[in-house]
Amino acid sequence: MSRPTSLPTAVPESVGIPSDAIEAFLRKILDKRLCMHSVLLVRHGKLVCECYWKPFNRDRKHRMYSTSKSFVSAAIGILIGEEKLSLDSTIAELFPEWVPENPSPWTLEATVRDLLRMSTHISRTSYCDTCPDWGKSFVQYPVSHKPGQVFRYDTSATTTLNILVHRLTGMEFTEFLREKLFIPAGMNDDIWCVETPCGHEWGGSGVQATPQDLAKFALVCMNGGRWNGQQLIPEDYIRAATSRLIDNSLLNTAHEEQQGYGYQFWRMTHNAFATLGMGSQCAICVPDRDLVLVFTGDTQGQPFALQNITDALWDIVYPALSDMPLKDNPAAYDSLTTYTSTRELLCVEGALSSPMSALVSGSTYRMTENDLGWTSLRFDFDGDRVLLRYNNGTGTHEILFGIGRNIPQAFTETQYYDRRIGVPAGYGLECHASAAWVEDRSLLTRVWITDTCFGNLKMQFTFDGDTVTMLADKNAEWFLQGYHGFASGSRA
Repeated sequence: MSRPTSLPTAVPESVGIPSDAIEAFLRKILDKRLCMHSVLLVRHGKLVCECYWKPFNRDRKHRMYSTSKSFVSAAIGILIGEEKLSLDSTIAELFPEWVPENPSPWTLEATVRDLLRMSTHISRTSYCDTCPDWGKSFVQYPVSHKPGQVFRYDTSATTTLNILVHRLTGMEFTEFLREKLFIPAGMNDDIWCVETPCGHEWGGSGVQATPQDLAKFALVCMNGGRWNGQQLIPEDYIRAATSRLIDNSLLNTAHEEQQGYGYQFWRMTHNAFATLGMGSQCAICVPDRDLVLVFTGDTQGQPFALQNITDALWDIVYPALSDMPLKDNPAAYDSLTTYTSTRELLCVEGALSSPMSALVSGSTYRMTENDLGWTSLRFDFDGDRVLLRYNNGTGTHEILFGIGRNIPQAFTETQYYDRRIGVPAGYGLECHASAAWVEDRSLLTRVWITDTCFGNLKMQFTFDGDTVTMLADKNAEWFLQGYHGFASGSRA
């Protein structure tokens, strides 16, 4: 096993970035109450800011969600460079056994280029968490239009591409990239990927890598596929992949996501391109200023998170960039390093105590029939902690919340997936839970799932005499079922 190499570091001023601009940028995005896990800033190939929110750290692998798609694109580009594949190869030719009887001409026309550009012939992602074969389902999904014409975001297209890597090489795409990209670029050689129900890697969403791995990948892409003079991805392919190849302005998303799309890369303003993943797993490359911004987090449920972060980048850091080194500013640099070294996972804001806690502590509430399936709940307050016990359709459960602070623990449900979609982990995923009083009679709680997958759960409990009413809201893909909706109950 090879050891990853750390990016060379530098004081921000030495590469033309004021330290106080970086700190102002970080403070700006936190003012928006965005749940960040890491922020890395690289200029001229040197790491000038590396910030982690505990429990996240430099060595911890992180789910990259749809940023994974750009890794798949790199694997496809390498295969094209090795003349094992062509952009004009059709999916029907590559997977002939999956082509349905009497196929539509549009099924037969769809090419590797169409899948890379998200300009397929189907109207929606073709799989679900219970579908047994995610590649076959794409090829056999009912067609809706001619391929290659319009952009329609489709993760099943990417998954079909990474299954194609396996078909051509006999290796899953992260294994293929290990010798071709990961090791030569000093990345971790044990980068891995969550699996589909059929056992292939889920290249559309499942890559697990460190933020520095992502930063190195971004630098390779921004530098024409090269690392230390070694051509790892064909230059003509990666230049095309990161350019605007199809319009995507019809997307009902942030302005930054409407600047065009390449081969599994997004275009942005300021002549930038990016890898974008759900929940803010991103690398933004600004070639004109030799700048890379990498960030990870869990902003699911905050639809303007990306726009908030990019606005702060363009408004604060970008105009402060200098082409020449700046005068040293030790005070500003010390302030930045102090700030970045003291970040912790976002917790609920509010009062740390309420007279209501003594009135409800130890009481059991019987819930009326509800969509959540909860039958009872009980709170036990103890100093700066509160234990929630409840019964739902999967049994009896407990969550321990820190009041004004996060408490790490294993989430109480054990049926959520880990390494393979649809296969229960059999244990509780790592999580962090906090609570605070947002009104004297209203307790707000939050759980962050911080494991193989990310998700967040908010629950508000409002007490009125002998009754409690709760609202649960979850932001997670294919788990935390049973934690979304309303319920009311009375003290037993």
